[in-house]
Amino acid sequence: MNKTKNIWWMTLAISLVLLQYSCDKKEYHFEYKAEPKTETGRKLVDGTDLFAQIFTDTMYTVTDGVVASEIEYLSQKGLAMKIFIFDVDLSHPNVDIVASSPNNANAFAMQRMTEQAVHADNEINRVWAGINGDFYNMDNGTPRGVFYKKGVALRTTFDGGDRSFFAIGDDGLAFVATREEYPDIAAAGVIKEAVGGSVTLLREGNVLTHTDNTIEPRTCIGVSADGKRVFMMAVDGRNFWYSNGMLFEELGHCLKALGAENGINLDGGGSTTFFVRHSPDFTEDRFKVRNWPTDNGGQERSVANGLLIISE
Repeated sequence: MNKTKNIWWMTLAISLVLLQYSCDKKEYHFEYKAEPKTETGRKLVDGTDLFAQIFTDTMYTVTDGVVASEIEYLSQKGLAMKIFIFDVDLSHPNVDIVASSPNNANAFAMQRMTEQAVHADNEINRVWAGINGDFYNMDNGTPRGVFYKKGVALRTTFDGGDRSFFAIGDDGLAFVATREEYPDIAAAGVIKEAVGGSVTLLREGNVLTHTDNTIEPRTCIGVSADGKRVFMMAVDGRNFWYSNGMLFEELGHCLKALGAENGINLDGGGSTTFFVRHSPDFTEDRFKVRNWPTDNGGQERSVANGLLIISE
């Protein structure tokens, strides 16, 4: 009899524990809801299914015609993320995008983007911000794709693989194209500035699929249908508690949501760099990196080339 009572009381106790666990589970269950604070944030939340919860969402003017956004969020995959975006209006008077190189020279080498900006910056062409550019040979700084500065073709060939390029035409408008399209475009003599890239992310408003399923720090660039708006995006990664990185297709969805019609991937990993001018003076430290490059605990990597946002 005592044995039966003990079993009964034990069964009751287990039932109460399970009931309490069930109640607690229901009590603490909640749904994530992304609540953007800025126009850029709203475009990304409404135009993609990537955002579960937004922690910070800021937007600021870099200069007339150039707006920067920084968004820290939890992805739908449960991953911490941090992204950085420039929205450049090329129809605005004096705003332009140019290719950069180490020491502003027409030669191949490697140098940090903020240093490349210092060498290109002057009273006539003031540098306001920029990102890194093409993939490159890390022994000598030779870019993997085409490279044009001020109408001068410094490299007119591509290495192997899926290659593309971003360019500013002689009409002042931006466009992206593939290596297959390059010969005809080059023959027309319309390229003023250009840096190479890798895979195409967005083509005529369609996000392309890719078999590469790795998430990495990324830099990418998109262009509106009329070539007057350029969207530069940097995604930090390789840091679980801060930011993990993106897939190629996720980049494409973001560029489309922002307003791009076409877009390509640029160099990423430790090369990903997003910087802005924080001083009107011409001091050596007038440019500040806003993202967290993965090399050496956040230090900039020396790269072959990049893209600078300038006012003329």
